[in-house]
Amino acid sequence: MPPRKAAKNAELREDSIQRLSQAAFQLIVMKGYHATTLQEIAEAVGMTKGAIFFYFTSKERLLLHLLDIAEDHIVNSLAAHLTSAEGTALDKIVAYFHFGSWHGIERPYELLCLIQISIEFRHRSDAIGKRIVAIYNRIYRVLEEIIEAGRMRGELPKDLPTREIASTVVATHDGMMLEYHRREIDGEKLVRVVRTVFLQGLGLKPRPKPIRRAR
Repeated sequence: MPPRKAAKNAELREDSIQRLSQAAFQLIVMKGYHATTLQEIAEAVGMTKGAIFFYFTSKERLLLHLLDIAEDHIVNSLAAHLTSAEGTALDKIVAYFHFGSWHGIERPYELLCLIQISIEFRHRSDAIGKRIVAIYNRIYRVLEEIIEAGRMRGELPKDLPTREIASTVVATHDGMMLEYHRREIDGEKLVRVVRTVFLQGLGLKPRPKPIRRAR
């Protein structure tokens, strides 16, 4: 096959996979994985059901592909951001809320798909169930390392267990994202309230932002 034609075919293939992926993200978030059919996904982008089998071989393979995308775009960048962030454990927890809310605006269907699949496949031992557990475990591990270090430095209450604090952070974040997309609500105000309420729940006072004096 001539190089130019091969490159064109690869470009068309990538475009088709991307279009199918975006349609699948949206439909799964709106209807749930089990209620979404391959026919609906194909029709959403003007393709045939056979096209999905050509690229993914099965509905399960398509979802695993979506989870790969979501992990790459959201979890990888989140883990890197929190690992490299400076400041106290509290600063990093607040950064988690802010960084997560940015993803909720920029990549809403990818983030909501992770949440949706974590609900639909809870306690499942199949490939998808294991995959979503592994993704969330990565988030928990990063948070638990931050929290444990903060507890050792006296930045967080030592009478509260690390594992449960991490779970509360994730639950608060996911709930915040669901509420943002469920209602017409100001995202910036929501994040600010979540941050304040969460810090007060830990018995800590939110630090006010520095006020710039007019010259």
